[in-house]
Amino acid sequence: MVRNDDFLRAVILVLLVTVFGLLTNGTTYSALGLSNILLQSSIIGIAAIGQAFVVLTGAIDVSLYGIGVFASVLAASTMTSRFDLNIVGGDPWPVAAGVAIILLVGMAMGAANGLLVSRLRVPALIATLGTWQIGFGLAQVVGGGYTITNLPPALGIVGQGKIAGIPFPVIEMFLLFAIAHFVLRHTSFGRSVYAIGGNASSAYLSGIKVRRVQFLVFVISGLMVGLAALSIESRMMSVSIRTLSGLQLDSIAAVAVGGVSIYGGRGTILGVLLGTLILAVIDSGLGAMGASTDVQNTVKGVIIILAVSMEFFRSRGQLDQATP
Repeated sequence: MVRNDDFLRAVILVLLVTVFGLLTNGTTYSALGLSNILLQSSIIGIAAIGQAFVVLTGAIDVSLYGIGVFASVLAASTMTSRFDLNIVGGDPWPVAAGVAIILLVGMAMGAANGLLVSRLRVPALIATLGTWQIGFGLAQVVGGGYTITNLPPALGIVGQGKIAGIPFPVIEMFLLFAIAHFVLRHTSFGRSVYAIGGNASSAYLSGIKVRRVQFLVFVISGLMVGLAALSIESRMMSVSIRTLSGLQLDSIAAVAVGGVSIYGGRGTILGVLLGTLILAVIDSGLGAMGASTDVQNTVKGVIIILAVSMEFFRSRGQLDQATP
């Protein structure tokens, strides 16, 4: 079922495509323009899925960039034929090994976040901020600050392949959103995620294993970062320390614009998909109009503040109505 808020976001998305299309002589709403928007949004969209699971429990994950860049640099350094960057020495490892490294590192660092938050009671912001720094530092140590290239051609299938003209990353994004929707709406785990975000104490008293769910949402977030890192590395066939820079900000923006409450317990994965596409259209439209990256980031920051502020006032209004 499509909620009214999500319907409104869909309308806003169509209006933005139309307006930017008129302002850019059809660049935004042309077939090629829409295809590029979907492709560009796929990385953020995949990462935003994991972020949404975390935010729905009332936490936040700011470690996405650190996790993603370390996982991708480590994997690339095992697959490159450059002897000075190949940390395993000898022949490069096969693509399957590199793919496994990216996903396992993502899940492992997500699990570390989950343990810090669920078991050691470290605030999620602090825990994931630390993981972000660790990942970034390790990526610099492993990659030496260089751009790693000479990756095996077979790796390009993941990020550059197409089915019926649709890029793999776009198909992957929509498939993952569909899975996430099913999990959140039709499984006990999904209901537990919402319950914890609504009131963790009540969720615990009702028999939900709060710590286990809190741990698992960070593992999911780490896995999604790994998939996003794999997709961008495969598409670019290279990786550097700046790859995935700003991913956490973009994912949080997509979640906030998508209507997921920053306080947890409320929001839909469809809304996150629409939020991702809205931001992608704005980025693409501003880029087509010649706006610099700084301007785009400024606009994005304003959108985040507006989205969170609207959620704050909505929550306060509901609290006022509930208070005698």
